[in-house]
Amino acid sequence: MRTLAFRVLTVALTTGVAVGAPLPAFALSTHTPDRPPLDRLTTEYRPCDVVTPTAMRFSPTLRAVLSDPDGDPVSGRFEVSWNAPGATSPSSLTLDTTAKPSGSQFSVTVPGTVPDGPVSWRVRAEDADGYGPWSDEQGQGRCLYAMDTQVPAAPQVSSSDVPLDGDEWLDMMGRYRTVTFSSTSPDATSYRYTFGGGPLLTARPDHPGEPVTVRITPRSTGVSVLEVQTADGAGNVSDPTLHWLRIGSPAGPVARWKLDDPADSTSAEAAPGVPATASSGVVFGSEGPSGTPLTGAASFAGTYGDGLRSEATAADPATTFTVSAWVRPEDVGRGMTAVSQTGFLAPSDFALGTTVDDDGKPSFAFSLPSGPAGSGDVDRITGGTPVPGEWSHLTGVQDPVAGTARLYVDGALVASGDTAVPDGQPLGHVQIGRELESDGTHWTGAWQGDLADVTVWDRLVGSDEIAALGHRTPQRTGYWAMDTVRTDGPTTDTPDAGGRQSLILDGDAHLDTTDPLTGAGSISLDGDGDHLDSDSHQIDTDRSYTVTAQVRIHPSTPDRDMALLAQGGDQADAFTLRYRAADAAWEAVFAHADSAEAETTRLTALCFDGMHSLAVQYDSTAAQVRLFLDGYLVDSAPYAAEDAWNAYRSLQVGRDGDGQGGAHYLDGDVDEVRTYAGLLSEAEIYELSVPGEHPDL
Repeated sequence: MRTLAFRVLTVALTTGVAVGAPLPAFALSTHTPDRPPLDRLTTEYRPCDVVTPTAMRFSPTLRAVLSDPDGDPVSGRFEVSWNAPGATSPSSLTLDTTAKPSGSQFSVTVPGTVPDGPVSWRVRAEDADGYGPWSDEQGQGRCLYAMDTQVPAAPQVSSSDVPLDGDEWLDMMGRYRTVTFSSTSPDATSYRYTFGGGPLLTARPDHPGEPVTVRITPRSTGVSVLEVQTADGAGNVSDPTLHWLRIGSPAGPVARWKLDDPADSTSAEAAPGVPATASSGVVFGSEGPSGTPLTGAASFAGTYGDGLRSEATAADPATTFTVSAWVRPEDVGRGMTAVSQTGFLAPSDFALGTTVDDDGKPSFAFSLPSGPAGSGDVDRITGGTPVPGEWSHLTGVQDPVAGTARLYVDGALVASGDTAVPDGQPLGHVQIGRELESDGTHWTGAWQGDLADVTVWDRLVGSDEIAALGHRTPQRTGYWAMDTVRTDGPTTDTPDAGGRQSLILDGDAHLDTTDPLTGAGSISLDGDGDHLDSDSHQIDTDRSYTVTAQVRIHPSTPDRDMALLAQGGDQADAFTLRYRAADAAWEAVFAHADSAEAETTRLTALCFDGMHSLAVQYDSTAAQVRLFLDGYLVDSAPYAAEDAWNAYRSLQVGRDGDGQGGAHYLDGDVDEVRTYAGLLSEAEIYELSVPGEHPDL
């Protein structure tokens, strides 16, 4: 009690409070610190375990959050105990910390002098009033750990699916195969493995020392290495076990209907697979998608029940499979089915086509069954934008091991989502251009438009394969190397590569062969009315297109905006690519209508000294516009199909339309102007930025 009286007297005198008067709350700080709860203690960031020693392969750092009920600063005292070999009583070591505010985390690192083997530890806090209780009081127990530096045994790897280290080439591309890892070390808690240069993965058995089975699929053909290591609870890792697998080429499809049959056909031939019988609303003989090897397509009227039916079950939705088709919808205001697999009195095994959301927005869709088998519940993955009259390539991939489905449009991934297809799903037959409703008795989704090359694989088709399947070689509608000019009376022009069309030089525009950007010459413009006009319509700007050019702004550039490329209508340019003087940047402007007051979408890229290779692109399927600088995509933005419109006038080089008055004349050199109906790939655009002429692109 004398200690208490001294503290009270000291507080009273230093604060000016009369003895006998009520003391302030802070003057009653007489409680010892709290007992540290176990859930605030960690052994090297791992929770305190009072039953099973935490395995450690190095001397751990012990941590505890310590507090005082009065909020006073506290310090920590850690006590580490162990049983030394041959000793009759435990050895212990006390480690103290400096004071910190109440509620802080305190830590000490156990010195290396503490021997290997089981170790226990506890902690308590101290303030001016003395020590609080130990963390193990009231039956809480002490935290346990044990040093373990023994490396576990290397794992054994076995498989009933594939021969390991065999000489034969394996059919594994896009297919999962099971392998089992086991170890003779009873403390093996996980197996780390990588396959064919893929990411490092971890598989954990249900109990230490037990084997674990995983499913693997290769990333590429050729020799792939499976590397596996055993790890124990302390983090010790074994030597690797290596196996070599020879991965063969991807297997072809299990069914394919190209739909390029003669116009009077009543069925679609399959190679491989079973022919598909046509209903009266299906007519063969249409043109296939341009820029592909396909030579034909089938047209569908879109009336109830129209479609093609094959007596073939091509896919099991509970296993890996891929389905693809070229589609050209005429109606995007309702959901339509390009291909499905469905049977009588059963919902679809899958469906690939289009859908419309609650707001009336159309998109492509890949649907799979979910919920109890036969329930009619579906998971639907949606993405991309169907455009009436436009060809698109759709691919749906079902990966049951990863539990995901993926949807690709024109070779690019547009959406993915979780799926859980139930086992025991009734399997139906392939239907092209229709499917059955969830009740399995009524047709729905009748396709209106064209379809081509419907294909099904019983494996995962890789992203590179899908990109190749969905690629359309764009149609080059103009290429001006600008190496020469021709003069016919008052007209001077530079011909395109085929000599069929020209860019007509106006003003003082002239051929410069002294310092060309590429090849033998460039066209030089002085910014005072100089420009070039194409003598024909180059691209339909309401459909996918790509336009590229090389440019070098003259060093004496005036402080004003200047246009490099434009194609317009009556009152606006569908696109303009120009130099913006205010911030020395390139800007691509896309108008949403042929109106001077139309909204615009703008993309930008920094402009530097010297030559630039520029490209603008509209992707109608992705509903996106893009700007490339020196071969790299630098900006992109949404641009909906309803915003796109066809600028019917000719291509302008070195100025924009400005309501057809002509303005923003370029002071610089221009070369290698190209126009394409369709989309160049990023690799092709990069290739155009490489110095030199590229006549084959």
